[in-house]
Amino acid sequence: MISLLRIELRKLKNNYILIFLLVFNVLSVSIGSMIFYFNQSAFPNSNNRDLILWGQETLYNSQLFFPILIGVLCSISWQFEESNNNWMRMKTIPLKESKIVISKFSTLLVLTLLNQIIFLVLFCISASIVDVTLGELFKFIYWDFIGWIGTASIIAIQLYLSVSTRNFTFSILISTVGGILGLLTLFISEFIFTIFPYSQIAVGVRSRSLVSFTFSEMLLFLIINVAYVTTFLTLTILKLKKRED
Repeated sequence: MISLLRIELRKLKNNYILIFLLVFNVLSVSIGSMIFYFNQSAFPNSNNRDLILWGQETLYNSQLFFPILIGVLCSISWQFEESNNNWMRMKTIPLKESKIVISKFSTLLVLTLLNQIIFLVLFCISASIVDVTLGELFKFIYWDFIGWIGTASIIAIQLYLSVSTRNFTFSILISTVGGILGLLTLFISEFIFTIFPYSQIAVGVRSRSLVSFTFSEMLLFLIINVAYVTTFLTLTILKLKKRED
């Protein structure tokens, strides 16, 4: 499995992945920090300016830019097999479909972890630029990690879509729509927002509540993500087993 993970990372190495990560994060951090900067008059004496800045920057990143980015990464990862006819070669090895799916899933998890690290660094830099003291830095690091766990659900769903449609742009379109629908659920129901798959990153980084998880909230978050990951990875494996070309 480790060797497969290395192979997958090597495949993605020359696809400008790091540039994608940087561009998406710079955009989201820039938008969030500018909105914060131009609305500082609304909270001049607030003692929680770092929490407010975190909420502004993570909202756009976790609810819109990051789901789209995951859609791009999943499409690139699977399109490599389609365009180079690697899928048929793998069928002759023989290599179990479950190992192929898990290796891709693990590779994408490594990339989303890298993305979270990049975001956190850019957040700290932006805080310095807008003169915000990060009194809750360790809390932000923790939330950033929990947000990474939330990426697992979206990766699993997007992998299934990439394998099912075999279309580079369609699965990216779905991730875009999913992110937008996640924002809309905020106006419908807090519970729907909590369980909606494309909102799991936002739930993890606490972009809306800006308070730590209660035990029941954390338990629900973990159950939801395990359910999404298990369901869609299983569906992806079954889809691959049925494919003939």
